[in-house]
This record gives sequence, C-alpha cells and structure tokens, in this order.
Amino acid sequence: MSTPKGNILLVATLDSKGDEIAFLKKQLVSYGRSVIVMDIGTAGSPKFPGDITRESITNKAKIPIDFDGPAEALNAMASGAIAIVNELFKTGNISAIAGVGGGKGAGIFHQITCDLPYGFPKVLVTSARPALLAEIATTSDTILLPTIVDLMGINKFTRSVLINAANMLHGLEWVQEAIRPGKTVAVTAFGVTTPAVQSVMSRLEDSDVTVIVFPANGAGGRTMESLIAKGEFDGVVDLTTTEMADLLLDGTASAGEDRLKAAARTGIPQIIAPGAVDMVNFGPPESMPNHLLDRTTYRHTSMTTLVRTNSDETAKIAYQTAVRINQSIGPVAVFWPAQGVSDYDRPGKPFHDPVANMSWRDTMKQTLRADIPVLENDLHINDPEFGMLCADWMVAQLNRSS
Repeated sequence: MSTPKGNILLVATLDSKGDEIAFLKKQLVSYGRSVIVMDIGTAGSPKFPGDITRESITNKAKIPIDFDGPAEALNAMASGAIAIVNELFKTGNISAIAGVGGGKGAGIFHQITCDLPYGFPKVLVTSARPALLAEIATTSDTILLPTIVDLMGINKFTRSVLINAANMLHGLEWVQEAIRPGKTVAVTAFGVTTPAVQSVMSRLEDSDVTVIVFPANGAGGRTMESLIAKGEFDGVVDLTTTEMADLLLDGTASAGEDRLKAAARTGIPQIIAPGAVDMVNFGPPESMPNHLLDRTTYRHTSMTTLVRTNSDETAKIAYQTAVRINQSIGPVAVFWPAQGVSDYDRPGKPFHDPVANMSWRDTMKQTLRADIPVLENDLHINDPEFGMLCADWMVAQLNRSS
C-alpha cells in the first residue's frame, strides 16, 4: 500500500500542548507524511511557531485580539479556525485532521470539525472529562484516543498514545467517492424492530434506493438529524422513534431536543412510526431511578434494563412527536401498527399493552395537522407487510419529487 500524500492538519494550543504536537509531528514526518500545524492558543507564548498562527486565525474571524474573557477568546478562535479549516478542505489541502488537548482543546476541536463531512478522518487525543467525550462521540465520527493521564509533556503514557495516534494518522486519507446516481433514504432501527427495517430495506433496494440505517440509540438519532440537515438524504423512514421516549423520560438513549426536526425543516418525505416507543432504556437495575422500580421492566442485556411506557407516557411521546412533524414543509405520513410496536410487544411478551399503545395513536390523531394522514394497519410493526407499505409510500414520494 502506497503512503498517502495529503497534508495532515494538527490543531492544538501550542502554549500548553506544544511538546505533544512537536512529538506527533516528528512521528508523522518520519513516516513520510506532510504536516500543517494550527495554533489555537489564547494565553501564553507558543512553544514553537505554527504554520497557521493564532493571529491569522483571529484575523480570519474579524475579531480583535484583545478578548473580554476566556470564553470569548475560545469562541473567536473557533470562528476563525472553522473558516480556515473549511477553506483548506474545499481546496483539497488537507486529507486528515488531528487535535491534541484537554477539555478546552477538545471542545474547540469539536467545533472546528463539525462542518467537515462524515468520513473525513478526524482524530482527537485528549484528557477531557468522560462527559465531554460522550458528547463528541454522539455528535460526530471523530476517532477518540483518551489519554487517561493529563497532557503535561511527554512521558511513557502520553508517548504511547501519541505514537498510536501517529500510526493511525499515517494510514488515513480523505478519498471522496463519486456520487452514486439515485435516491438515498435514512431508516431508524432497534434490535426489536429489525424485521421491519429489513422489510423496508428489501423493498427500497428493489427500487434502486440506497438505504442507510441508523441505530435509535441516541447517538444514531443525533447523527441522522445532523446529516439530514446537511442534505445527505432524499427521504426518511423513521420506523423507530424510541429516542423520543428516552428524551421525555430521561432514559439513556435520548437523541436530544432536535430529534424529529431536520426532515420537517428540509421538506424531504418522511414516514413516522411508533417503533419501540413501548420502552425506555436504562442501565443495570441498580442504576434505575427509584420512582421506576415498581414498573414493568425487562433485562435486555446485563447493561440495559428496559422500562415499559404507560398510557400517560405514550400520550406525551405522541404529542411531542406530532408537534415536531406538524412543522413539516414536505410530505409526511404516520403509519400505525395496531398489533404491536416492538418485538417485546406481542401477546405473551413482557411489554404487550394495547391500551398504552392506543394512547399514542389517539394523541397523534388529535394533535396532527389535518393534512397529515395516520395510516392505520392491523399489523405488527415487524410483519413484512408493514415494512413494505412504508417502503411503497416512500418510493411513490421519491418518484413524485423526481
């Protein structure tokens, strides 16, 4: 395999992380890679001059160097750095980007790389707190290399992680694939709605529609919403809207307040179904909130406990879902599976509760705009016919838009 030739952009505060960046650069240069260093420091003098200086970044941001405070300084650096990084990407001058930093450095690196496309190599070596790493992991495809120890110079721990970063970066390069003709549709999935997703995929692919599946686990929903907003999809079959249950009931699989908003704003065709809204995700039983201990639960794995939503909760989930899709400027339809919304929602299964499910349907019908149909089917969500009906509606909308 030949050595990639594109530039690797290294981003850090060269006042506090100059030693680490110098070490990483030296490793990469020894592998034959070309490196550009960007200094996003706002405090002390840099350990060595970067190829892109902090002064050039603030000039790009059109913000004075005299900042009002640390937060303003970071925002200014982020603003200017984003403009420079986007320009480097669009002109083909970088093929990968890597950051080294603690909490502040990790945060600004995340801001800088948010506009880069999915698949563009992004690597972050960081000592940031786990909560920040979780935020980055759920909103980007950045490769995270936690140092565990603090980044305070080169020692046997930081040396190891920086060598690993160099080895990884050595083989990374952005290669943009040619755009395939045809339409691309996003579909949401959970283990308990897999048969429905497979049915939708089969029918759509038979119609030459490319299908991209997102796990409805919080990170999946957030990523999908971000990519929809960037124009990556021509339609959405949102079979598995369980993340709304976790959002409203503080579960561990929430995709945040922006779930179900991007498709409405962009106007692409969307299907909404209540896949897995019968459940909220929590960790092991001992981690569950006290007020839920008397509820119907199911031990999905050793690390995941599911709580069955009741009638009041499914009504609230449906209301918030309807409020979001009422903002749609494009075609949208709600598909209702009367016989169950997940694999655990069948006769004899732990979450079978038709009354609770009906609260979702009834609230949806009461709250939706009059022009948005609720297409009721006497099917289980995982019946092949249900997925085919969803796919056929989507294909008709895609053909109409063509």
